[in-house]
Amino acid sequence: MSARRHSILGTAGHVDHGKSALIRALTGVETDRLKEERERGISIELGFAELELGKDLILGVVDVPGHERFVKQMVAGAGGVDLAMLVVAADEGVMPQTVEHLDILQQLDVQGGLIVITKTDLVDRDLAEVAAEEVRDLAAGTFLAERPAVLVSALTGDGLDELRAALRAEALALPPRPAGAPFRLPVDRVFTMPGAGVIVTGTAWEGTVRAGDQLELQPSGAKLRVRDVQAHGAVVDAGHAGQRLALALHGVKKDEVERGDQVAAAGGAGAATRVDARVTLVPHFDGKLKNRQRVHVHHAGREVLGRVSLLDAEELSHAQDASTGLVQIHLEAPLVPRAGDRFVLRFYSPLVTMAGGKVLAADPPRRRRFHERDLAELAVLEEGSADELFLQKLLETGTEGLPAAAHAEYLEHPGVTAAGKRLYHGGLSTELADRVDALLAEYVEKNPLRAGMPREEMRRRVKFRGGSAEWAAWCAVLAADRGWSVEGDRLALAARPALPAALQADVDALAASLAAAGLQWPGAEAFLSVLRGGDRGYKADEWIRHLTDRGDAVAVAPDYVVSAAAFADLRARLAGWFDANATLEFGQFRELSGLTRKLGIPMLETLDRIGWTRREGDVRTAGPRLNEEP
Repeated sequence: MSARRHSILGTAGHVDHGKSALIRALTGVETDRLKEERERGISIELGFAELELGKDLILGVVDVPGHERFVKQMVAGAGGVDLAMLVVAADEGVMPQTVEHLDILQQLDVQGGLIVITKTDLVDRDLAEVAAEEVRDLAAGTFLAERPAVLVSALTGDGLDELRAALRAEALALPPRPAGAPFRLPVDRVFTMPGAGVIVTGTAWEGTVRAGDQLELQPSGAKLRVRDVQAHGAVVDAGHAGQRLALALHGVKKDEVERGDQVAAAGGAGAATRVDARVTLVPHFDGKLKNRQRVHVHHAGREVLGRVSLLDAEELSHAQDASTGLVQIHLEAPLVPRAGDRFVLRFYSPLVTMAGGKVLAADPPRRRRFHERDLAELAVLEEGSADELFLQKLLETGTEGLPAAAHAEYLEHPGVTAAGKRLYHGGLSTELADRVDALLAEYVEKNPLRAGMPREEMRRRVKFRGGSAEWAAWCAVLAADRGWSVEGDRLALAARPALPAALQADVDALAASLAAAGLQWPGAEAFLSVLRGGDRGYKADEWIRHLTDRGDAVAVAPDYVVSAAAFADLRARLAGWFDANATLEFGQFRELSGLTRKLGIPMLETLDRIGWTRREGDVRTAGPRLNEEP
């Protein structure tokens, strides 16, 4: 980990209240980099600088526009800041964008910051103090309520040392950003440089990145490789959460990247067109948020349109004392959110900040309004323990489950079914097993002769989303508890009901006929000829399957079946032969078994396969399993 602490400082406040001048005075960097910005004297795009506050602390400074037409850029810049300076000019006091910017910072859950009263050289001390008191009143109940208010002049330098000290104290009091999480960086600028290729810049929200790392560009999903990592203009071995970084990327063109895209570790973030969230109206919004209302959604530098489905309220408004609610937002273009991310909602027209929110789930299933189970699931997502959140996530995966290797700590959890390499929600497994029970009972009733339903047919009937291997593993785990018999490719009830009397009589007749034939197979037609009532709609292989399942027959080959008693007698004869002889030629086997080449060859191949004999050239020797207990 870097020896220095790194945090991101953002400015906020009304247009022309001296934000850029203040940053220039603190850092010596001109953040108004565009010609139009310098000509008009206002910030249009985000500006960046570096502020060193001792050998152990460095702040990446984000200068955001204050003009109401550039609130989109302001939200993009504020989304990644750790602490903020709410800048208010002493000669003007609180203005419309002061209020809106504070609302936005509050909804984005900025943790630290302070109030800065600028342009104190234009007014006397008393008027500057009045301006400071006005801002303190505005900040009551927000994250700035107990924070310092520092009076400065960027022109004369008065108060700058006090401001640096206050910023240092605020930054050191902040908890560090999560370094162990998968790397994620929302892009705020993209350009090319000769020899370096495509460069993206942004604030690392989580994790660590190094040259050579394989990453993804979201929401497109393009695969990337990091060529170089720079922090504050210098090449570094690694970039960390909380730093302003520039990444040289391989695998993407400049026109394939835009502001609001995210460069992330595989699995760190993915595209979503729905989010579950808790939204809260900003204090100064005097309108209503209605169900199905179309809004602008601002998240991590990206702005998309979406419709808000209110899940636990008819509408939200301060007038009705209903300022917060659970929602599902249906997005018209993808965002790249993770649970816990903050976002801002702005009115579709006119553009006014309405609310902020916290993502509870990214790309969840569709929710129903006022639905008890959906609201209970959202309550777990919002307030649940780590175990509850995992079980909720596991439930949402359905029969696809989650990889056991990635969640080994839950292998023995009572609410989890571990099967093969996957984990499944225990309650969901119970529901699925109940469905299998019902289908097996129904199948046996309709098909009493059949041993059980083909497992693949059952998988399709219950709509199991995993593959054949996962399904087989799940069936094997549940079989013991549910009393299922897993035989080959079939799934059956272990306790099979008795056959109807007439059907049982036919089965007994076939068994007797097969026993009388010994090792000779009469053929399917002759085999079925003993049935007095006809085949009853069953094919020969189904009758044979039933006989083999109950242990009366042995399928030597697909078209060759013998009675189990005759097969056991052949084993005894083979054992006696090899007690007296080392090898067995085919002619000798023909005399021993009475079989011609037509049936003798497939019989010997089966004996080789099951280990009663072993072929060595043109002769057989005793196999390793010939004398095992049956």
